[in-house]
Amino acid sequence: MRMILNLRFRWVSLLTLGSVLATLAGAPATAQQDEVAAARRLAAVASIALAEYAEGVVGGQIVLPHELDEARLFLEHARRTAGELSPAVQNAALPYVQRLITGVAELKPEAELRGELAKLRRVLGLAVGAPLDPMPNGAPSLARGASLYERYCSQCHGGTGIGDGVLARQLTPPPGDLTDPAALRSVPLVEFFRKISVGVAGTAMPPFAEQLDVDDRWAVALYAATLRFPSGLRNLGSRELSRRCADCAVMVSDFSATAVLSDDSLVTVLRAHAGAGVDDSTIGAMVAYARAAGAVEELGGDRKLEAVRTARRVKGVLWEAVAAADSGDRKLAGQRALDAYLVFERIESAIKARDAGAARRVEEAFARFRVAVQQAPTHAALSASQRAVELALDAAVARVTTKASATILLGQSLVIMVREGLEAILIIGALVAVLSKAGAGGRKREIGIGVLAALGASLLTAVGFATLFHTATAYQEILEGLTMLVATAVLFWVSYWLVSKIEVRKWQRFVGAQTQKALSSKRTWALAAVAFLAVYREGFETVLFYAALFTTSDGSASALSGIVAGIVVGLAALAVVYFAMQHYGVRLPLKPFFAVTSALLYVMAFSFAGQGVAELQEAGLISITPLDWLPSVPLLGIFPTTQTILSQLFLAVALAGALVWVFWLEPRAAWAAGSQ
Repeated sequence: MRMILNLRFRWVSLLTLGSVLATLAGAPATAQQDEVAAARRLAAVASIALAEYAEGVVGGQIVLPHELDEARLFLEHARRTAGELSPAVQNAALPYVQRLITGVAELKPEAELRGELAKLRRVLGLAVGAPLDPMPNGAPSLARGASLYERYCSQCHGGTGIGDGVLARQLTPPPGDLTDPAALRSVPLVEFFRKISVGVAGTAMPPFAEQLDVDDRWAVALYAATLRFPSGLRNLGSRELSRRCADCAVMVSDFSATAVLSDDSLVTVLRAHAGAGVDDSTIGAMVAYARAAGAVEELGGDRKLEAVRTARRVKGVLWEAVAAADSGDRKLAGQRALDAYLVFERIESAIKARDAGAARRVEEAFARFRVAVQQAPTHAALSASQRAVELALDAAVARVTTKASATILLGQSLVIMVREGLEAILIIGALVAVLSKAGAGGRKREIGIGVLAALGASLLTAVGFATLFHTATAYQEILEGLTMLVATAVLFWVSYWLVSKIEVRKWQRFVGAQTQKALSSKRTWALAAVAFLAVYREGFETVLFYAALFTTSDGSASALSGIVAGIVVGLAALAVVYFAMQHYGVRLPLKPFFAVTSALLYVMAFSFAGQGVAELQEAGLISITPLDWLPSVPLLGIFPTTQTILSQLFLAVALAGALVWVFWLEPRAAWAAGSQ
């Protein structure tokens, strides 16, 4: 049994260590990443070429020869870029590139060429399995964009964007005028991003994909796209949009939605929402604001709007899953169901910070939906499961978007601190008490090291999730699940070790054999590992939950004081629990103390086993087989799925085997050896 537990511990530990290192350091560049980069360049260059063609050729007639020349240069660049792709992808993409080149040469209608471009982008996207225009990890910053524009763009385009930079006179052709609304009204923001990424053929503008990451390129693109709108016009647009179209805030704050729209498209959308009685000048002001509204300094930084937008996206992906299931493609339906859950993950921390039960109900509804898209025999059954997810999601989002009083925030803050800290404090308190009873108080330092290391790792992991893996939310579920499974193995081992010493005779023999060290180094480090995992398991979640709670509050002094008060009261409550365990635990008789401590650690191992498997199910690594007759008891890690229950049954069987060995087989073996 010890060998099995040790092997399991090492195997899961290596997986967890690898996950942590990947989170903190990021994965190295791979051939697949190079393929994705090349495909994105090809798609961007071809898209820019067609945009230039549309400016240079109208109705089959050349109106701006230099624009047509630029389109040709871009398409030649696209053909060269296609050579960087793997043979299979290259063979699939080159025919469409050639058709675009031929179509431009023959001055074919733009609509026909756009069809070829759409096919090219579809082929590339399917081949590399990644978005061709990656969105930023969060709402871009106008301030960051202004700083980068001043550093990289102003020398040519000028400080205000009119093309009068210090280098402008030396350039042929001259830099474009970024302040001309008439010339740019049909250009979506994504075209700015593409040109910044790959440069502009036939001009002095270089590609910036190697110098600036995706977030920075989007920040520059957004800032450059706002230069054509005076700040006064944007301020007027903000007031008019708030007064005439409150519902528009959800749409214009969604950067991924507005980034692909031109000003003309925004006019159409805003007219549809604001009504027919709005004059052109007012709509123009609203467009000026809508272009910048996705910035973090504007509506893009509003967490409540983000929650509403995310819920809408989730519902859209749910419909895609249902449609795929109805068409008979259960595999695609399952993938889209997982995609919908991963979209929800972006706001799960904010919901858990307000109401952990609401978040759990959404997770359970998602689990049932993912089974339904694989197994539901009728559309009605599938639709009912979809509706259950939407109802749970709406209720959860309402918890985030409803303004909370300082008293409510205090209560929510207190619940987070006690909920996340109680398990850790109980485990650590029990371990320290064990060391005290063993007369090894000097070895508490190892426990302290484990706790401090876990606190540091928790903060680093939280930073990693908030930056490197903001959109790759499955990593959080995987890391949480693996950490809990490691904790399960170690907690069970320590629980078994305490049970094995429960008899006074055995304990006295053990202490006598460890006069100098009191506990073997190996077992002490096992206890330190439990301390690390107990704190780490809760630590980074606590950081993320409090970050969400702070950002979803209204930012007032009373709200902030309520959250801080909840932290203080929660820490005080945990301190009382820890003091009670240390003060009264060491006074208990040896046998009851070891029995209670062992039982506590086993119950936590039992809970962690179920929760760990559930997290991996949510990440899509483990399948879900529902047990409709079984109630859900999250406190004990009991969830109505076959996989979670099997993991806990394994622990129950292991416990039974450990008890049989300690109280029956081992004594009989010792008696038989002594009688010989």
